[in-house]
Amino acid sequence: MIEASKMLEYSIYFLLPFLAGLTVLFIGIAIYRIYLIKKVTKSPFNPTFKGRENEIRRLAMQIRTGQSSAIIGAFGNERDAILGALRDPEQRATLYGDQTDRLIFSPLDVQSDVKKDCSQAQFWEYILEPFKAKIADETDSPLFKAYQFCQENNFSHRYLDKLFVQMKQDGWRLVLLINRFEELLAREFLNDDAFFGSLRSLASSYHPSPLSLVIALNESFKQFYQGVKDLPKGSPYLNFLESGAINLGTLPEKEIDEFLENSDPRFTQADHNFLKESTGGHPYLLQKAMTILMDAYNNQEVKPLDSAKVIFLEEAENMLTSLLQFWPKRFCEAFVLVGQNQDVSDDFKGELNELNKQGFVKQQENGQWQVRSSIFADLLSNKTLQEICQNKLNAIH
Repeated sequence: MIEASKMLEYSIYFLLPFLAGLTVLFIGIAIYRIYLIKKVTKSPFNPTFKGRENEIRRLAMQIRTGQSSAIIGAFGNERDAILGALRDPEQRATLYGDQTDRLIFSPLDVQSDVKKDCSQAQFWEYILEPFKAKIADETDSPLFKAYQFCQENNFSHRYLDKLFVQMKQDGWRLVLLINRFEELLAREFLNDDAFFGSLRSLASSYHPSPLSLVIALNESFKQFYQGVKDLPKGSPYLNFLESGAINLGTLPEKEIDEFLENSDPRFTQADHNFLKESTGGHPYLLQKAMTILMDAYNNQEVKPLDSAKVIFLEEAENMLTSLLQFWPKRFCEAFVLVGQNQDVSDDFKGELNELNKQGFVKQQENGQWQVRSSIFADLLSNKTLQEICQNKLNAIH
């Protein structure tokens, strides 16, 4: 009886509290794990802030110092996200510090905002609307009068220059964010020496400039210059942007590994290998693949990785088909030949250089070029894509 009493006492004072504490610990771990999963699930990898932080900081620094820059990348959604981040009201204080209140952002998407018959005066009136709204209550100020003179004179270069000089004197800077800049070539009254020359002059004549221009293109400067070569002057209008241009290529391997280590805790090593190899380290592709894989886990697929591979293959095929249809003929040919493991180093140096900058190919130690993304490399054997490529290649000859 004494032994039984002692055992009961031991259970009450020691064993039960221990078991209770252990239970609480396990519950706590489970709750924390669920929290991490929900946190990652609700906040999927965003290429704007995950993988493109350095690019955004660099662009912001150029805006702060009154410089202009360009973003070159094949994926429109990625360019959109970066331009959106630069003007995001919640991020401005972090990006621009004490200059935040003196910056006026004017976003323009050429595809959706600029009509085919848009005149130069209409273009400038549209992009100056945020500025006009800012000074609407200052009707007696020299700045407001400078804008009125500009408007009354159809936004000619002479009066635009005076307006920006006054803007500089008053400490303002217009940040003009133009997406799909290359589509200006398809606007009859904007594909013009006077227009491109005026835009260049206004953005580059003053240091720091009251006009900070950030353009986003889905093609290289060389391709853009091909589009304006038939203009009377045919000048390389964007060469003042070339030194500050940002190519949206791949991430360094170390950064990819660090990010994967801090990603969804459900991801296995096999998941990490798939994400890394199939995307070739390109943040935009990585975001797509990670979102698909997280959805597979959320849907409690029996084999989430196998399910994700099937869906990502479909999306990658659509993306590659679009790229091959959009790319210039020689870009397309160079990429296809690299996918076929052919030596193209001597015939396509310029194209390979641009494809490398944008993260589609890489050069191995033996000098041979290779497609970075394993899923793109595999897709190049797809019959439909082969037909698209062949049509492109036939058109060359």
